[in-house]
Amino acid sequence: MRLNLNQLAIFAKVIECGGFSAAAQVLFLSQSSVSKQVQNLETSLRTVLVDRSGPKIRPTPAGRVLLAQTKEMLALANHAVGAVQAAARWPIERLVVGSTTTVGAYLLPAVMRELRRREPDGLFTVAVNSPECLADALEQGRIGVGVADGPLPPGRYESEQLASDDMVLICAPDHPLAGQEVTPAELSSESFLLLEPGSRTRRQLLELLHTWDLVGVRTLDLWGTESIREAVRIGLGVSLVPRCSVRFELIHGVLAELHARPGPAPRTVTANWTLARPLSTYEELLLSLLHEVAGTPTIPHRPAELITS
Repeated sequence: MRLNLNQLAIFAKVIECGGFSAAAQVLFLSQSSVSKQVQNLETSLRTVLVDRSGPKIRPTPAGRVLLAQTKEMLALANHAVGAVQAAARWPIERLVVGSTTTVGAYLLPAVMRELRRREPDGLFTVAVNSPECLADALEQGRIGVGVADGPLPPGRYESEQLASDDMVLICAPDHPLAGQEVTPAELSSESFLLLEPGSRTRRQLLELLHTWDLVGVRTLDLWGTESIREAVRIGLGVSLVPRCSVRFELIHGVLAELHARPGPAPRTVTANWTLARPLSTYEELLLSLLHEVAGTPTIPHRPAELITS
């Protein structure tokens, strides 16, 4: 026995609308055609699916079972159509990957390199945005996959933790306290360099200063992790960054670490994907590659691990 998806869709619409006439208007079909399709479905299944005895039709017990299965089958069919259409457009259609600033700088290049190796003709773009803008793009289906340095605001998308990374307070290599354990009081005369407003790293550093009772210290706003690294290197101040974003600088002595107590909490890296539409084959490949790359020593937790890796 083969089920007809068109008959199933008409049957589901009849139940949803509460009658053959109402369903016919929505489907732009005649009432007799809608009734005939449901009858043919009942004949093929050898059972009555619709109770027509009352003023408003309703599914029989068998009809309720079929209705639940029909919804799943139609959703799967729509997913298949979307995936096939996306595959047909590849590589003509550009794959857009959403990201927050810091993760886009240190994790996604390795992911895109592997994606380029597997799909050399593909067109890829990384769209860097604030967590709020990334969440909105996922919720509306404008992008299929986004990666973030931390959980995104609640929304209509799925999220999964990829990895965890330490946050490190960095200073110039010739700083008098470089490499030492320090108390918050010893940092009271420092200038703290802040990332742009909206940055998760900025919020975390401000929260840390509040915890250390250093709310009134000098601060300086900069834009981007690269400018933070350079400003710290030349002695303009100290700052908080993910360890992975300065791993080479710490190894080669370009930057140094201040071990403050209490220290900053580690940060999670999350993969997020939309529920607003089916993911394309290549968006699903991207999710897989994110897990592969994040599962390697790309995001180390201590400098010693970098030296031995």
